[in-house]
Amino acid sequence: MAFGIAGSSAALADDGSAADPAASSASLASLLDASVTAGADGSYTVRWTGVLAYGQVDVYASTDSRDPKGTGKKVASSRSGSAVVSGLDAGKRWYFVVAPANGGYSVETATRGVGVQGALNTRDLGGYRTANGRTVKYGEVFRSDSFGKATDAGVAKLAGLGLDAVYDFRVTGEIGSNGPNRLPAGVDSRSVPLSDGGVLATVVAAVSSGDPVKQQEMLGDGKAQKFMEDVNRSFVNDPAKRAEFAAVLKAVASGARVAFNCSAGKDRTGWMAATLLTALGVDKGTVYTDYLASNDYLKPSIDATINGMVASGALQNPELVRPLLGVQTSYLDAGFDEVRKVYGSFDNYLRNGLGIDGLTLAKLKLRLLSV
Repeated sequence: MAFGIAGSSAALADDGSAADPAASSASLASLLDASVTAGADGSYTVRWTGVLAYGQVDVYASTDSRDPKGTGKKVASSRSGSAVVSGLDAGKRWYFVVAPANGGYSVETATRGVGVQGALNTRDLGGYRTANGRTVKYGEVFRSDSFGKATDAGVAKLAGLGLDAVYDFRVTGEIGSNGPNRLPAGVDSRSVPLSDGGVLATVVAAVSSGDPVKQQEMLGDGKAQKFMEDVNRSFVNDPAKRAEFAAVLKAVASGARVAFNCSAGKDRTGWMAATLLTALGVDKGTVYTDYLASNDYLKPSIDATINGMVASGALQNPELVRPLLGVQTSYLDAGFDEVRKVYGSFDNYLRNGLGIDGLTLAKLKLRLLSV
């Protein structure tokens, strides 16, 4: 039995030609699709839709993303299109398989957020569907903010992910500010320092002045947004930065189960995630949704930072710094626009900018896409 709704060849239209890839994806999703959300009480609500959702459906839970059905236990059966699962160990990462009781397609699902205490923006890049209906595997690649303040419970959660390596984009000064990544024993810590483009320095310079007029001059009238757009352009046109992003792609293609992080997990990490997902064939809308989700995951941290600045009297207009602490559509637009400007296409960017040849790209897809 195949896990994941992908795995078929590209669909064919009635005349025998290749069908619209989006239609193929939608067709597969109509067979069976599933999602899961975590409750504040430690429960999980699993939901499913599609043609195969009618009748009795069994739900399995496992901590092993690579064989969740074979290693999992049946935790629910339902005919209602959803089930609430309780009693699972909250300290572990859980993957769920939704399977019609009479056989057929099964789908794997998991929460997007991993729930690492001390690292709010830790997320699984699995579960996203490509244009031709294949699905990115769960539990293989994770994106995150710094693990420098991960609690003991957070480190224990990381231990359950089975990571081979964590790639840290932070430079020395950032690591000094919020600490080296706290990782489980046996996880290879890889430093791939990549400048944040001066984001942190700009925030500090503006806020430490305590001068509303100077802050307006530095960040107002769209200057903060333009600054962030330029940062994202640098990810494409700076050879040293391209080399660091390429190193992560090659590690994943070689078979490593990895996480990559920067300080907030939104800019350098955001471009890395967007590059990986686009290389795999995930549609633009989904890539942007993943990118912008940092605003939600980081909201408690962003709000606390801004409230602290205002309370201290150092900042009067919070909206001046908010563009530097979050992400916007135009930031990712700037990166992709630079790709088109410099390389003409994303494929050329992969091949000529990152040195990802056809064989490496094929390995990357074989490694991460369901079959």
